[in-house]
Amino acid sequence: GLPPLVHVDDPIRAISACFSMVSFLNQMGLCGRFGVTTGRVFCGIVGSDQRREYTVMGDKVNVSARLMTCAEENSVLVDQATFWRA
Repeated sequence: GLPPLVHVDDPIRAISACFSMVSFLNQMGLCGRFGVTTGRVFCGIVGSDQRREYTVMGDKVNVSARLMTCAEENSVLVDQATFWRA
């Protein structure tokens, strides 16, 4: 989470949220894939006066996306840092 809303159990919260989404998607007859990483990223507004957007960027975001693409349907993959903290 963003300071000051950091929790020692943020990795567990993220994994739990993923499993809740898997359950919800199953009820709707849909599938999903999830990748969870733990670490520092940039989170904020980027762009100019003409176009701005809120985004999250960094190596951990990219690894999370790669884990997601490797995950089987309706499953969650986590990196080692998340595994050890969860």
